[in-house]
Amino acid sequence: MQALGKSVELSTVSAVSHTGAVATAFPDATQAAVEILRAGGNAIDAAVTAAWALSVCEPSASGIGGQTVLLIRLADGEIRVIDGHSYGPAAASCGTISKEQQRVGYRSCTIPSTPATLQYAHEKYGILSRHRVMAPAIRLAETGYRLTRLQHRQMRQAAGRSEAPGRLHPLLSKSVVPELGALFRQPQLARTLRRLADVGIEDFYTGEIGRRIARDMAEQGGLITEQDLADFALPAETEPLSATYRGYTVVSVPPPGGGLVLLQALKILEQLTPARGELSDSAWYEAIAATVFSVFRAREVQPIGPEHFDSAQRHWLLSDLRAEWIAAGIASGGGIAREKPGFREEPGDTTHLSVADRWGNVVALTQSIQSVFGAKVAHHELGFFYNNYLRTCPRRSAHPSALGPHCRPRSNAAPTLVLRPDLPASPVALVLGAAGSRRIISALLQVISLVLDRGLDIVAAVAAPRLHALVSRAAWIEQPAASATLLARLEPRFSPVLIKPRHHYALAAVQALQFTRTGDVLGAADPRRDGTAALLAGDEE
Repeated sequence: MQALGKSVELSTVSAVSHTGAVATAFPDATQAAVEILRAGGNAIDAAVTAAWALSVCEPSASGIGGQTVLLIRLADGEIRVIDGHSYGPAAASCGTISKEQQRVGYRSCTIPSTPATLQYAHEKYGILSRHRVMAPAIRLAETGYRLTRLQHRQMRQAAGRSEAPGRLHPLLSKSVVPELGALFRQPQLARTLRRLADVGIEDFYTGEIGRRIARDMAEQGGLITEQDLADFALPAETEPLSATYRGYTVVSVPPPGGGLVLLQALKILEQLTPARGELSDSAWYEAIAATVFSVFRAREVQPIGPEHFDSAQRHWLLSDLRAEWIAAGIASGGGIAREKPGFREEPGDTTHLSVADRWGNVVALTQSIQSVFGAKVAHHELGFFYNNYLRTCPRRSAHPSALGPHCRPRSNAAPTLVLRPDLPASPVALVLGAAGSRRIISALLQVISLVLDRGLDIVAAVAAPRLHALVSRAAWIEQPAASATLLARLEPRFSPVLIKPRHHYALAAVQALQFTRTGDVLGAADPRRDGTAALLAGDEE
Protein backbone atom coordinates (compact mmCIF):
# COMPACT_ATOMS: atom_id res chain seq x y z
CA MET A 1 0.00 0.00 0.00
CA GLN A 2 1.44 3.33 -1.02
CA ALA A 3 0.49 6.65 0.48
CA LEU A 4 1.31 10.30 -0.03
CA GLY A 5 1.40 11.76 3.44
CA LYS A 6 0.75 9.54 6.45
CA SER A 7 -1.54 11.92 8.29
CA VAL A 8 -5.29 11.54 8.58
CA GLU A 9 -5.57 15.21 7.63
CA LEU A 10 -4.26 14.59 4.10
CA SER A 11 -6.00 11.24 3.65
CA THR A 12 -4.91 10.70 0.04
CA VAL A 13 -3.08 8.03 -1.89
CA SER A 14 -0.98 8.18 -5.03
CA ALA A 15 -1.79 6.81 -8.45
CA VAL A 16 -0.58 3.24 -9.01
CA SER A 17 -1.67 0.16 -10.88
CA HIS A 18 -3.86 -1.57 -8.36
CA THR A 19 -5.53 -4.75 -7.18
CA GLY A 20 -7.91 -2.85 -4.95
CA ALA A 21 -8.74 0.66 -3.77
CA VAL A 22 -10.71 2.01 -0.82
CA ALA A 23 -11.78 5.40 0.50
CA THR A 24 -13.86 5.58 3.68
CA ALA A 25 -14.68 8.07 6.41
CA PHE A 26 -12.54 6.47 9.13
CA PRO A 27 -9.05 4.88 9.15
CA ASP A 28 -10.11 1.66 10.85
CA ALA A 29 -12.90 1.13 8.32
CA THR A 30 -10.47 1.68 5.46
CA GLN A 31 -8.09 -0.87 6.93
CA ALA A 32 -10.95 -3.34 7.45
CA ALA A 33 -11.81 -3.14 3.75
CA VAL A 34 -8.15 -3.53 2.77
CA GLU A 35 -7.96 -6.62 5.00
CA ILE A 36 -10.87 -8.18 3.12
CA LEU A 37 -9.44 -7.36 -0.31
CA ARG A 38 -6.13 -8.94 0.70
CA ALA A 39 -8.04 -12.02 1.89
CA GLY A 40 -9.49 -12.49 -1.59
CA GLY A 41 -12.79 -10.71 -1.13
CA ASN A 42 -14.35 -8.66 -3.89
CA ALA A 43 -15.45 -5.02 -3.79
CA ILE A 44 -18.87 -5.93 -2.39
CA ASP A 45 -17.29 -7.93 0.46
CA ALA A 46 -14.95 -5.02 1.20
CA ALA A 47 -17.68 -2.38 1.05
CA VAL A 48 -19.97 -4.35 3.35
CA THR A 49 -17.06 -4.94 5.75
CA ALA A 50 -16.26 -1.22 5.82
CA ALA A 51 -19.94 -0.37 6.37
CA TRP A 52 -20.18 -2.74 9.35
CA ALA A 53 -16.93 -1.22 10.68
CA LEU A 54 -18.24 2.35 10.29
CA SER A 55 -21.27 1.29 12.33
CA VAL A 56 -18.78 0.81 15.16
CA CYS A 57 -16.18 3.54 14.71
CA GLU A 58 -18.30 6.42 13.36
CA PRO A 59 -21.29 6.36 15.74
CA SER A 60 -22.20 9.99 15.12
CA ALA A 61 -22.92 9.36 11.44
CA SER A 62 -24.04 5.77 10.88
CA GLY A 63 -24.84 2.50 12.57
CA ILE A 64 -27.07 -0.55 12.55
CA GLY A 65 -29.96 1.66 13.64
CA GLY A 66 -29.90 3.57 10.34
CA GLN A 67 -30.23 3.10 6.59
CA THR A 68 -27.90 2.21 3.70
CA VAL A 69 -27.97 2.51 -0.11
CA LEU A 70 -25.45 1.05 -2.57
CA LEU A 71 -24.59 1.66 -6.21
CA ILE A 72 -22.72 -1.33 -7.65
CA ARG A 73 -21.06 -1.74 -11.04
CA LEU A 74 -20.09 -5.35 -11.65
CA ALA A 75 -17.11 -6.37 -13.72
CA ASP A 76 -19.42 -7.36 -16.58
CA GLY A 77 -20.73 -3.79 -16.78
CA GLU A 78 -24.10 -4.33 -15.08
CA ILE A 79 -25.03 -1.46 -12.74
CA ARG A 80 -27.51 -1.94 -9.92
CA VAL A 81 -28.92 0.13 -7.05
CA ILE A 82 -29.61 -1.65 -3.77
CA ASP A 83 -32.11 0.73 -2.21
CA GLY A 84 -32.08 0.37 1.56
CA HIS A 85 -33.88 3.61 2.31
CA SER A 86 -35.90 3.00 5.46
CA TYR A 87 -39.56 3.73 6.14
CA GLY A 88 -41.72 4.65 9.10
CA PRO A 89 -43.61 2.35 11.46
CA ALA A 90 -47.28 1.58 10.87
CA ALA A 91 -48.34 3.85 13.73
CA ALA A 92 -46.50 6.94 12.44
CA SER A 93 -48.77 9.96 11.93
CA CYS A 94 -49.10 13.62 12.84
CA GLY A 95 -51.47 12.47 15.57
CA THR A 96 -49.04 10.05 17.19
CA ILE A 97 -45.86 12.13 16.73
CA SER A 98 -45.58 15.77 17.79
CA LYS A 99 -43.25 18.19 16.03
CA GLU A 100 -40.75 17.87 18.87
CA GLN A 101 -40.98 14.08 18.98
CA GLN A 102 -40.41 14.00 15.24
CA ARG A 103 -37.10 15.80 15.69
CA VAL A 104 -35.43 13.68 18.38
CA GLY A 105 -36.13 10.70 20.60
CA TYR A 106 -37.81 7.31 20.18
CA ARG A 107 -40.70 8.52 18.03
CA SER A 108 -38.38 10.04 15.43
CA CYS A 109 -37.16 6.62 14.25
CA THR A 110 -37.78 4.76 11.04
CA ILE A 111 -37.35 0.98 10.94
CA PRO A 112 -33.58 0.39 10.65
CA SER A 113 -32.63 -1.00 7.25
CA THR A 114 -28.83 -1.15 7.44
CA PRO A 115 -28.52 -4.77 8.68
CA ALA A 116 -30.93 -6.07 6.02
CA THR A 117 -29.32 -4.02 3.25
CA LEU A 118 -25.77 -5.08 4.04
CA GLN A 119 -26.85 -8.70 4.28
CA TYR A 120 -28.74 -8.53 0.97
CA ALA A 121 -25.82 -6.98 -0.89
CA HIS A 122 -23.33 -9.42 0.58
CA GLU A 123 -25.41 -12.57 0.03
CA LYS A 124 -26.11 -11.70 -3.59
CA TYR A 125 -22.80 -10.26 -4.73
CA GLY A 126 -20.11 -11.11 -2.16
CA ILE A 127 -17.90 -14.21 -2.14
CA LEU A 128 -16.67 -14.48 1.46
CA SER A 129 -18.66 -15.70 4.46
CA ARG A 130 -20.80 -13.48 6.68
CA HIS A 131 -18.51 -14.22 9.63
CA ARG A 132 -15.49 -13.05 7.64
CA VAL A 133 -16.94 -9.72 6.53
CA MET A 134 -18.32 -8.95 10.01
CA ALA A 135 -15.17 -9.98 11.89
CA PRO A 136 -13.36 -6.60 11.65
CA ALA A 137 -16.38 -4.72 13.04
CA ILE A 138 -16.73 -7.17 15.92
CA ARG A 139 -13.03 -6.85 16.66
CA LEU A 140 -13.22 -3.05 16.60
CA ALA A 141 -16.14 -3.04 19.02
CA GLU A 142 -14.40 -5.48 21.37
CA THR A 143 -10.84 -4.13 21.35
CA GLY A 144 -11.72 -0.49 20.66
CA TYR A 145 -10.42 2.32 18.49
CA ARG A 146 -8.83 5.69 19.30
CA LEU A 147 -11.16 8.68 19.49
CA THR A 148 -10.23 11.40 17.02
CA ARG A 149 -10.29 15.12 17.61
CA LEU A 150 -13.49 15.44 15.55
CA GLN A 151 -15.26 12.67 17.46
CA HIS A 152 -14.18 14.08 20.81
CA ARG A 153 -15.53 17.49 19.82
CA GLN A 154 -18.83 16.01 18.66
CA MET A 155 -19.24 14.10 21.92
CA ARG A 156 -18.49 17.16 24.05
CA GLN A 157 -20.91 19.28 22.04
CA ALA A 158 -23.69 16.72 22.28
CA ALA A 159 -23.12 15.61 25.88
CA GLY A 160 -25.86 16.74 28.21
CA ARG A 161 -27.47 18.97 25.56
CA SER A 162 -29.92 16.51 24.05
CA GLU A 163 -33.58 17.20 24.68
CA ALA A 164 -34.52 13.61 23.86
CA PRO A 165 -36.54 11.84 26.55
CA GLY A 166 -35.57 8.32 27.51
CA ARG A 167 -32.29 6.49 27.47
CA LEU A 168 -29.49 8.64 26.16
CA HIS A 169 -26.49 6.77 24.84
CA PRO A 170 -23.63 6.83 27.39
CA LEU A 171 -21.57 8.89 24.93
CA LEU A 172 -24.00 11.77 25.46
CA SER A 173 -23.62 11.85 29.23
CA LYS A 174 -21.44 14.68 30.51
CA SER A 175 -19.84 12.41 33.08
CA VAL A 176 -18.51 9.78 30.68
CA VAL A 177 -17.18 11.59 27.59
CA PRO A 178 -13.85 9.87 26.95
CA GLU A 179 -10.64 11.82 26.61
CA LEU A 180 -9.20 12.71 23.22
CA GLY A 181 -7.26 9.72 21.92
CA ALA A 182 -8.81 7.33 24.44
CA LEU A 183 -9.34 3.72 23.44
CA PHE A 184 -13.11 3.44 23.02
CA ARG A 185 -14.63 -0.04 23.46
CA GLN A 186 -18.26 -1.02 22.89
CA PRO A 187 -18.84 -4.48 24.41
CA GLN A 188 -22.64 -4.32 24.07
CA LEU A 189 -22.42 -3.56 20.36
CA ALA A 190 -19.79 -6.29 19.97
CA ARG A 191 -22.20 -8.85 21.44
CA THR A 192 -24.97 -7.67 19.10
CA LEU A 193 -22.78 -7.92 16.02
CA ARG A 194 -21.47 -11.33 17.06
CA ARG A 195 -25.01 -12.63 17.49
CA LEU A 196 -25.97 -11.31 14.04
CA ALA A 197 -22.92 -13.04 12.56
CA ASP A 198 -23.66 -16.31 14.36
CA VAL A 199 -27.45 -16.48 14.18
CA GLY A 200 -28.11 -14.43 11.06
CA ILE A 201 -29.28 -10.92 10.23
CA GLU A 202 -32.90 -12.10 10.40
CA ASP A 203 -32.52 -12.03 14.19
CA PHE A 204 -32.62 -8.23 14.00
CA TYR A 205 -36.12 -8.38 12.51
CA THR A 206 -37.77 -11.63 13.61
CA GLY A 207 -35.60 -12.99 16.42
CA GLU A 208 -34.32 -12.13 19.86
CA ILE A 209 -32.70 -8.83 18.87
CA GLY A 210 -35.94 -7.71 17.19
CA ARG A 211 -37.95 -8.55 20.31
CA ARG A 212 -35.52 -6.57 22.46
CA ILE A 213 -35.79 -3.56 20.12
CA ALA A 214 -39.60 -3.70 20.24
CA ARG A 215 -39.56 -4.02 24.03
CA ASP A 216 -37.23 -1.02 24.37
CA MET A 217 -39.50 1.01 22.08
CA ALA A 218 -42.59 0.09 24.09
CA GLU A 219 -40.93 0.95 27.40
CA GLN A 220 -39.72 4.34 26.12
CA GLY A 221 -42.81 5.42 24.16
CA GLY A 222 -41.50 4.55 20.70
CA LEU A 223 -43.69 3.32 17.87
CA ILE A 224 -41.69 0.49 16.26
CA THR A 225 -43.29 -2.86 17.13
CA GLU A 226 -42.39 -6.51 16.67
CA GLN A 227 -44.84 -6.56 13.77
CA ASP A 228 -43.13 -3.58 12.10
CA LEU A 229 -39.80 -5.39 12.29
CA ALA A 230 -41.22 -8.73 11.16
CA ASP A 231 -42.97 -7.08 8.20
CA PHE A 232 -39.87 -5.17 7.11
CA ALA A 233 -39.42 -5.61 3.37
CA LEU A 234 -36.10 -6.59 1.85
CA PRO A 235 -34.16 -3.79 0.16
CA ALA A 236 -35.30 -3.14 -3.38
CA GLU A 237 -32.88 -3.74 -6.24
CA THR A 238 -33.62 -1.06 -8.83
CA GLU A 239 -32.33 0.50 -12.00
CA PRO A 240 -30.06 3.52 -11.56
CA LEU A 241 -30.61 6.98 -12.99
CA SER A 242 -28.19 8.35 -15.55
CA ALA A 243 -27.55 11.52 -17.51
CA THR A 244 -24.79 12.80 -19.74
CA TYR A 245 -22.37 15.56 -18.75
CA ARG A 246 -19.67 16.76 -21.17
CA GLY A 247 -20.09 13.43 -23.00
CA TYR A 248 -19.55 11.36 -19.84
CA THR A 249 -22.35 9.23 -18.40
CA VAL A 250 -23.09 10.03 -14.75
CA VAL A 251 -24.98 7.32 -12.87
CA SER A 252 -26.66 7.70 -9.48
CA VAL A 253 -29.67 6.59 -7.42
CA PRO A 254 -33.37 7.39 -7.96
CA PRO A 255 -35.77 8.93 -5.41
CA PRO A 256 -36.05 8.90 -2.48
CA GLY A 257 -32.27 9.32 -2.81
CA GLY A 258 -30.54 12.47 -4.02
CA GLY A 259 -29.25 11.23 -7.37
CA LEU A 260 -31.99 12.95 -9.36
CA VAL A 261 -31.09 16.34 -7.87
CA LEU A 262 -27.38 15.82 -8.58
CA LEU A 263 -28.01 14.86 -12.21
CA GLN A 264 -30.32 17.85 -12.69
CA ALA A 265 -27.62 20.11 -11.26
CA LEU A 266 -25.03 18.74 -13.68
CA LYS A 267 -27.38 19.29 -16.63
CA ILE A 268 -27.93 22.93 -15.62
CA LEU A 269 -24.25 23.59 -14.90
CA GLU A 270 -23.38 22.23 -18.35
CA GLN A 271 -25.62 24.91 -19.85
CA LEU A 272 -24.16 27.70 -17.71
CA THR A 273 -20.44 27.02 -18.09
CA PRO A 274 -17.99 26.25 -20.91
CA ALA A 275 -16.41 22.84 -21.02
CA ARG A 276 -12.75 23.28 -20.17
CA GLY A 277 -11.98 25.77 -17.46
CA GLU A 278 -12.45 28.96 -19.43
CA LEU A 279 -14.33 30.63 -16.58
CA SER A 280 -12.63 32.51 -13.80
CA ASP A 281 -12.84 30.90 -10.38
CA SER A 282 -15.36 33.48 -9.18
CA ALA A 283 -17.60 33.01 -12.24
CA TRP A 284 -17.47 29.22 -11.75
CA TYR A 285 -18.46 29.50 -8.08
CA GLU A 286 -21.27 31.87 -9.01
CA ALA A 287 -22.59 29.31 -11.50
CA ILE A 288 -22.35 26.58 -8.84
CA ALA A 289 -24.32 28.70 -6.36
CA ALA A 290 -27.09 29.50 -8.83
CA THR A 291 -27.32 25.86 -9.91
CA VAL A 292 -27.50 24.47 -6.39
CA PHE A 293 -30.13 26.98 -5.35
CA SER A 294 -32.22 26.27 -8.44
CA VAL A 295 -32.32 22.49 -8.09
CA PHE A 296 -33.23 22.56 -4.41
CA ARG A 297 -35.80 25.30 -4.94
CA ALA A 298 -37.36 23.16 -7.69
CA ARG A 299 -37.43 20.16 -5.34
CA GLU A 300 -39.32 22.21 -2.75
CA VAL A 301 -41.83 23.42 -5.34
CA GLN A 302 -42.34 20.02 -6.98
CA PRO A 303 -41.19 17.19 -4.68
CA ILE A 304 -40.84 13.78 -6.30
CA GLY A 305 -41.46 10.54 -4.45
CA PRO A 306 -40.43 7.05 -5.58
CA GLU A 307 -44.02 5.87 -6.01
CA HIS A 308 -44.76 8.54 -8.63
CA PHE A 309 -41.43 8.66 -10.44
CA ASP A 310 -42.44 7.24 -13.81
CA SER A 311 -40.60 7.18 -17.15
CA ALA A 312 -42.29 10.35 -18.38
CA GLN A 313 -41.19 12.31 -15.30
CA ARG A 314 -37.71 10.87 -15.55
CA HIS A 315 -37.42 11.95 -19.18
CA TRP A 316 -38.63 15.52 -18.53
CA LEU A 317 -36.75 16.13 -15.29
CA LEU A 318 -33.44 15.08 -16.87
CA SER A 319 -34.06 16.57 -20.30
CA ASP A 320 -31.82 19.09 -22.05
CA LEU A 321 -34.87 21.28 -22.63
CA ARG A 322 -35.63 21.62 -18.93
CA ALA A 323 -31.97 22.32 -18.13
CA GLU A 324 -31.82 24.96 -20.87
CA TRP A 325 -34.97 26.62 -19.55
CA ILE A 326 -33.65 26.83 -15.98
CA ALA A 327 -30.19 27.96 -17.12
CA ALA A 328 -31.73 30.67 -19.28
CA GLY A 329 -33.63 31.99 -16.27
CA ILE A 330 -30.44 32.07 -14.21
CA ALA A 331 -28.44 33.78 -16.96
CA SER A 332 -31.08 36.48 -17.35
CA GLY A 333 -30.88 37.31 -13.65
CA GLY A 334 -33.92 35.31 -12.62
CA GLY A 335 -34.21 31.91 -11.06
CA ILE A 336 -33.31 33.05 -7.54
CA ALA A 337 -36.65 33.59 -5.85
CA ARG A 338 -36.71 34.15 -2.12
CA GLU A 339 -38.14 31.33 -0.02
CA LYS A 340 -40.56 32.07 2.76
CA PRO A 341 -38.93 33.65 5.83
CA GLY A 342 -37.53 31.25 8.37
CA PHE A 343 -36.97 28.35 5.95
CA ARG A 344 -34.14 26.18 7.22
CA GLU A 345 -32.35 23.22 5.77
CA GLU A 346 -32.73 20.10 7.86
CA PRO A 347 -29.55 19.09 9.67
CA GLY A 348 -28.02 15.77 8.80
CA ASP A 349 -24.95 13.62 8.91
CA THR A 350 -23.98 10.59 6.90
CA THR A 351 -21.01 8.49 5.85
CA HIS A 352 -19.83 7.33 2.45
CA LEU A 353 -17.29 4.82 1.15
CA SER A 354 -15.98 3.88 -2.30
CA VAL A 355 -14.32 0.55 -3.15
CA ALA A 356 -12.83 -1.16 -6.22
CA ASP A 357 -11.34 -4.63 -6.59
CA ARG A 358 -8.89 -6.38 -8.92
CA TRP A 359 -11.66 -7.84 -11.09
CA GLY A 360 -13.28 -4.53 -12.02
CA ASN A 361 -16.20 -4.46 -9.56
CA VAL A 362 -16.79 -1.06 -7.93
CA VAL A 363 -19.12 0.00 -5.11
CA ALA A 364 -20.30 3.39 -3.87
CA LEU A 365 -22.12 3.05 -0.52
CA THR A 366 -23.80 5.73 1.58
CA GLN A 367 -25.33 5.11 5.00
CA SER A 368 -26.67 7.30 7.78
CA ILE A 369 -28.61 7.70 11.01
CA GLN A 370 -29.71 11.19 9.80
CA SER A 371 -28.67 13.79 12.42
CA VAL A 372 -25.40 13.73 14.36
CA PHE A 373 -25.92 10.84 16.80
CA GLY A 374 -29.31 10.22 15.20
CA ALA A 375 -32.23 10.31 17.61
CA LYS A 376 -29.78 10.86 20.51
CA VAL A 377 -31.23 7.76 22.18
CA ALA A 378 -29.91 4.23 22.10
CA HIS A 379 -30.64 0.66 23.01
CA HIS A 380 -28.24 0.31 25.92
CA GLU A 381 -28.10 -3.48 25.93
CA LEU A 382 -27.63 -3.73 22.16
CA GLY A 383 -25.27 -0.75 21.96
CA PHE A 384 -26.48 1.30 18.98
CA PHE A 385 -28.11 4.68 18.33
CA TYR A 386 -31.55 4.84 16.76
CA ASN A 387 -31.96 7.04 13.68
CA ASN A 388 -34.22 10.11 13.52
CA TYR A 389 -35.21 9.97 9.85
CA LEU A 390 -38.84 10.88 10.52
CA ARG A 391 -37.68 14.46 11.08
CA THR A 392 -37.28 14.77 7.31
CA CYS A 393 -40.94 13.89 6.64
CA PRO A 394 -43.10 17.01 6.11
CA ARG A 395 -46.30 17.27 8.13
CA ARG A 396 -48.34 18.33 5.09
CA SER A 397 -50.28 15.43 3.64
CA ALA A 398 -49.76 16.35 -0.03
CA HIS A 399 -45.99 15.79 0.13
CA PRO A 400 -44.79 12.41 -1.24
CA SER A 401 -42.66 11.93 1.90
CA ALA A 402 -45.39 13.14 4.27
CA LEU A 403 -45.34 11.81 7.82
CA GLY A 404 -47.64 8.81 8.01
CA PRO A 405 -47.77 5.01 8.17
CA HIS A 406 -44.83 3.44 6.28
CA CYS A 407 -43.71 6.88 5.01
CA ARG A 408 -40.40 6.99 3.16
CA PRO A 409 -38.28 9.96 4.23
CA ARG A 410 -36.60 12.01 1.54
CA SER A 411 -32.84 11.49 1.36
CA ASN A 412 -29.88 13.29 -0.17
CA ALA A 413 -27.73 10.15 -0.41
CA ALA A 414 -26.20 10.05 -3.88
CA PRO A 415 -23.61 7.32 -4.44
CA THR A 416 -22.40 8.05 -7.97
CA LEU A 417 -20.33 6.70 -10.86
CA VAL A 418 -18.88 8.66 -13.79
CA LEU A 419 -18.26 6.61 -16.94
CA ARG A 420 -16.08 7.50 -19.94
CA PRO A 421 -17.69 7.43 -23.37
CA ASP A 422 -14.62 6.40 -25.33
CA LEU A 423 -12.87 3.67 -23.35
CA PRO A 424 -15.18 0.65 -23.30
CA ALA A 425 -12.57 -1.70 -21.83
CA SER A 426 -12.14 0.57 -18.77
CA PRO A 427 -15.05 3.02 -18.67
CA VAL A 428 -15.12 3.92 -14.96
CA ALA A 429 -13.64 7.39 -14.39
CA LEU A 430 -14.92 8.24 -10.89
CA VAL A 431 -16.55 6.39 -7.99
CA LEU A 432 -17.74 8.83 -5.35
CA GLY A 433 -20.32 9.94 -2.82
CA ALA A 434 -20.52 12.22 0.18
CA ALA A 435 -21.85 12.90 3.66
CA GLY A 436 -23.58 16.07 4.78
CA SER A 437 -27.32 16.32 4.04
CA ARG A 438 -27.98 18.78 1.17
CA ARG A 439 -24.29 19.59 1.00
CA ILE A 440 -23.88 16.09 -0.48
CA ILE A 441 -25.30 17.41 -3.74
CA SER A 442 -23.34 20.65 -3.86
CA ALA A 443 -20.09 18.89 -2.92
CA LEU A 444 -20.45 16.16 -5.56
CA LEU A 445 -21.41 18.72 -8.19
CA GLN A 446 -18.25 20.70 -7.49
CA VAL A 447 -15.92 17.70 -7.32
CA ILE A 448 -17.21 16.26 -10.62
CA SER A 449 -16.95 19.64 -12.35
CA LEU A 450 -13.48 20.30 -10.97
CA VAL A 451 -12.25 17.00 -12.43
CA LEU A 452 -14.07 17.04 -15.77
CA ASP A 453 -14.18 20.80 -16.46
CA ARG A 454 -11.19 22.29 -14.71
CA GLY A 455 -8.67 19.47 -14.98
CA LEU A 456 -7.99 18.79 -11.30
CA ASP A 457 -7.24 15.28 -10.11
CA ILE A 458 -9.58 13.82 -7.53
CA VAL A 459 -7.27 14.58 -4.59
CA ALA A 460 -7.13 18.28 -5.45
CA ALA A 461 -10.84 18.38 -6.31
CA VAL A 462 -11.90 16.92 -2.97
CA ALA A 463 -9.63 19.30 -1.06
CA ALA A 464 -10.65 22.42 -3.02
CA PRO A 465 -12.71 25.17 -1.30
CA ARG A 466 -16.47 24.62 -1.55
CA LEU A 467 -19.60 26.68 -1.80
CA HIS A 468 -23.16 25.80 -0.82
CA ALA A 469 -26.31 27.78 -1.59
CA LEU A 470 -29.31 27.39 0.71
CA VAL A 471 -32.97 27.61 -0.29
CA SER A 472 -33.25 30.46 2.22
CA ARG A 473 -31.00 32.37 -0.22
CA ALA A 474 -28.02 32.32 2.10
CA ALA A 475 -24.71 31.02 0.81
CA TRP A 476 -21.68 29.49 2.47
CA ILE A 477 -18.19 29.74 1.00
CA GLU A 478 -14.96 28.32 2.36
CA GLN A 479 -11.70 30.18 2.64
CA PRO A 480 -9.58 30.86 0.72
CA ALA A 481 -12.12 31.08 -2.11
CA ALA A 482 -14.05 33.99 -0.55
CA SER A 483 -12.39 36.70 -2.62
CA ALA A 484 -13.78 40.20 -2.93
CA THR A 485 -14.63 39.44 -6.56
CA LEU A 486 -16.65 36.35 -5.64
CA LEU A 487 -18.47 38.12 -2.81
CA ALA A 488 -19.39 40.92 -5.19
CA ARG A 489 -20.83 38.35 -7.61
CA LEU A 490 -22.81 36.49 -4.93
CA GLU A 491 -24.21 39.30 -2.80
CA PRO A 492 -26.79 40.61 -5.33
CA ARG A 493 -28.46 37.19 -5.34
CA PHE A 494 -27.58 35.65 -1.97
CA SER A 495 -27.86 37.09 1.50
CA PRO A 496 -26.21 36.56 3.84
CA VAL A 497 -23.02 35.17 2.35
CA LEU A 498 -21.23 33.45 5.22
CA ILE A 499 -17.50 32.80 5.03
CA LYS A 500 -16.45 29.46 6.53
CA PRO A 501 -12.93 28.40 7.55
CA ARG A 502 -10.93 26.19 5.21
CA HIS A 503 -12.10 22.57 5.16
CA HIS A 504 -15.13 23.25 7.34
CA TYR A 505 -17.08 20.24 8.63
CA ALA A 506 -20.43 21.58 7.37
CA LEU A 507 -19.38 21.61 3.70
CA ALA A 508 -19.75 17.80 3.34
CA ALA A 509 -17.21 14.99 3.13
CA VAL A 510 -16.47 13.24 -0.16
CA GLN A 511 -14.81 9.82 -0.40
CA ALA A 512 -13.77 9.05 -3.97
CA LEU A 513 -11.69 7.00 -6.40
CA GLN A 514 -10.44 8.17 -9.80
CA PHE A 515 -9.29 5.80 -12.54
CA THR A 516 -6.85 7.08 -15.14
CA ARG A 517 -6.85 6.09 -18.79
CA THR A 518 -3.64 4.11 -18.19
CA GLY A 519 -5.23 1.92 -15.54
CA ASP A 520 -3.86 3.67 -12.46
CA VAL A 521 -6.06 4.87 -9.61
CA LEU A 522 -6.09 7.76 -7.18
CA GLY A 523 -7.98 7.71 -3.91
CA ALA A 524 -9.14 10.71 -1.92
CA ALA A 525 -10.77 10.99 1.48
CA ASP A 526 -12.07 14.36 2.49
CA PRO A 527 -9.82 16.40 4.82
CA ARG A 528 -12.98 17.89 6.39
CA ARG A 529 -13.53 14.66 8.34
CA ASP A 530 -11.55 11.65 9.56
CA GLY A 531 -11.37 9.63 6.36
CA THR A 532 -8.47 7.82 4.72
CA ALA A 533 -7.89 6.20 1.34
CA ALA A 534 -5.73 3.19 0.56
CA LEU A 535 -4.55 1.25 -2.47
CA LEU A 536 -3.32 -2.29 -2.94
CA ALA A 537 -0.43 -2.00 -5.37
CA GLY A 538 -0.43 -3.99 -8.58
CA ASP A 539 2.11 -6.52 -7.30
CA GLU A 540 0.46 -6.98 -3.89
CA GLU A 541 -1.32 -10.25 -3.20
